[in-house]
Amino acid sequence: MLAIIVFSFLLVILVAGNNSSAVSGTIIGSKMMNRYVALAVTAGGYIAGYLLEGQFLQHAVNELLPFKPEYVLYAIIASFIIFTIAFFVKVPISLTMALVGSAIGLSLKLGYSSDFRFLTEIIIAWIAAPLISIGASYIFNDWLSRMPHRNLWSYASAIKGLLIITAIFTAFTLGANTIGFLGDISGTGLINEIMVSVGSIIGTFFFSSGIMKSVSQNMYMMKYTNAFSSQLVSALVVEVSTLFSIPMSNTQTLTSAVLGSGLSYRAKAIYLKPFLYIVVMWILSPLIGLAFTYVLA
Repeated sequence: MLAIIVFSFLLVILVAGNNSSAVSGTIIGSKMMNRYVALAVTAGGYIAGYLLEGQFLQHAVNELLPFKPEYVLYAIIASFIIFTIAFFVKVPISLTMALVGSAIGLSLKLGYSSDFRFLTEIIIAWIAAPLISIGASYIFNDWLSRMPHRNLWSYASAIKGLLIITAIFTAFTLGANTIGFLGDISGTGLINEIMVSVGSIIGTFFFSSGIMKSVSQNMYMMKYTNAFSSQLVSALVVEVSTLFSIPMSNTQTLTSAVLGSGLSYRAKAIYLKPFLYIVVMWILSPLIGLAFTYVLA
């Protein structure tokens, strides 16, 4: 259905743009890479993740949206409206969570009995992911800060190199999970792959947002080791979720990992207000998606 492809394309643009600062903000701000080179690498990571692992989310699509295309369109439109508003007012709503909520709302409206076991797995994963991200990032960053190093400059150079690799991996996992989820909803085939890939490029270069970057800096000032440990832990959690066909919010895992990394500095002041604000939006995202779809369908 053409309308689904078009709206999915628009959502890919917003998702790619919304997450680009989280992926490449550090390597651009620190002058490790030219802005356009870093954005090109980010877009390449999105596309590679989508093409190589995006199909892993097909099971989630089949379970959550087993409806006729005209009904699936309602969930896409509802998610598009919600995320578009959130994008322009800089409210960090998770598209993944809103889309899953929209699918549930559609099931309720149509009287369809969703796979309760799969929905339970998703909810458990959504609860466990931030907790794992906080704990793993805390431990990893604490270990990095305590690790002895004879040559400070060599250590800093190594961290910078690893940060670039981790940024690419982060883009890859987001492309595989969130963008892959959208791509699987809109369908398969060469045309769809081209549309999703083009949308990733447009979003990265023309709709980059500073939501995650500002949130991270509001919690505490990011250092290279903080950024590296946070991005690595977040990317690993999203990658595991992808392999199990669980739609996972990159915002959820990265924000939690940022908090865990900051907590590892015991004498550092941590501002919890931005994190708590995002937690509220995590809870509201699927509920808003559910309500929108239920009304629209």
